[in-house]
Amino acid sequence: MKHEAKDSKEPSSSRTITVQFPNSSPREAWKFSALLRILELSHEALVTGNIITKRDMYYRDPELFTKQVIVDRFVDDIAYTLGLKRDDLNVMAAAKGLVAGFFVITRKTSVIDYSSAAESKLVPWVKEIEHIDLSQVKWILVIEKEVATFRTLAEKRYWDSSIAGKGILLTAKGYPDIQSRQFLHYLEKHFPLIAIYALVDFDPDGIGIMSTYKHGSAALAHENEDLSVPSICWLGLRSTDMMQGGEKNEGLLKLTKRDRRLALMILQRNVCQDNGDEEEWRRELQIMLMLNKKAEIQIIGNGDALEDWLNRKLGDHNIRLGLS
Repeated sequence: MKHEAKDSKEPSSSRTITVQFPNSSPREAWKFSALLRILELSHEALVTGNIITKRDMYYRDPELFTKQVIVDRFVDDIAYTLGLKRDDLNVMAAAKGLVAGFFVITRKTSVIDYSSAAESKLVPWVKEIEHIDLSQVKWILVIEKEVATFRTLAEKRYWDSSIAGKGILLTAKGYPDIQSRQFLHYLEKHFPLIAIYALVDFDPDGIGIMSTYKHGSAALAHENEDLSVPSICWLGLRSTDMMQGGEKNEGLLKLTKRDRRLALMILQRNVCQDNGDEEEWRRELQIMLMLNKKAEIQIIGNGDALEDWLNRKLGDHNIRLGLS
């Protein structure tokens, strides 16, 4: 038997991972055993109709797998080789995204009213959703930061009090996991009239995070069609927001060497070329590099200042989109 897949760590590379059996090499025999065990656990999940996380897989046979990263890599390799999504194998990563807002989800075994929940909840798995009620929702806001921004807004129930109407807040705590991207893609597909916005730091990572939501990731290029959110709009931060405190603004930070390298890498992408789709991203990245400055969302302020800023921005965008 020969298993062959592109290296998920190097999606743009032509290098392949090959596993052959029978083979006299102990390492090849171990790889084959690990792949078979993953297929067995996936088959068990499919037959029973249950979902298994990659973390659960590892703990079902830690002596065989040795490290969590082995399971992560082999699951992705198997899915890619078979031309499937991980969802099709009933395998998922442990959820890390959080969501709060004015909506209700019906699943086979329960109904969850997020508007009455005392706190934010993990992003639901799309495959479990039988019905979702977003009849009152006017906007969806994707937030980069969990503690500093998302939790502040969720605890104050901004999704219920915004002058832009009822909404949904979502964070994946930085670069998004598949479950968060999948849920957002589901909302865009089924509710195309609801505007989706991104609130990220004014730095290369902020634009990188927004790009992952909008255009997908190279590592999962074969799944991007079911994960990307092309309609997402950039709410902020931009250079104009960064400078709102004037020249004496103490919230500005210097770009690190890593920041500059990442900015240059993003500028090389097709979407940031002269005739690309993201002219504004290119311009803002060039401003970052020229000024050698970046800023976090907190530069806007906390509490009332942040809510006032969001009310103004969401109101302006909704007027331009004809949603008010």
